[in-house]
Amino acid sequence: MSEPALDDDIDGLVVIDEAHLASFTEGDLTLEDELAELFVATARGYLKRMREAVEEERSWSAEAHALKGAGANLGAKRVAALARRAEFMPPSDDQVEALNEAIDDVKAFFAKRQL
Repeated sequence: MSEPALDDDIDGLVVIDEAHLASFTEGDLTLEDELAELFVATARGYLKRMREAVEEERSWSAEAHALKGAGANLGAKRVAALARRAEFMPPSDDQVEALNEAIDDVKAFFAKRQL
């Protein structure tokens, strides 16, 4: 997955790059759902630590970098791009909220497929 520039239109990115995801799951929807569940749980952990970084007024670059990688691995383009942007910016509540919404979008994407 190529990373967008820091100033690219992140809102215009797809929630999940389905071709990327299928490239390593071979279209196995059960595996994709398991990976999505693991991603959401992991992403929520990173996000919790990022919220703590805001409260403690400390750097969050390690957490943002890890979340960027997790998002890129799954094909969660919007999450990866927002985390990449956060990696190079001072911690803020606005960025945490944007990431939270993007993670919610990933969860909703996979929930819709199960209907």
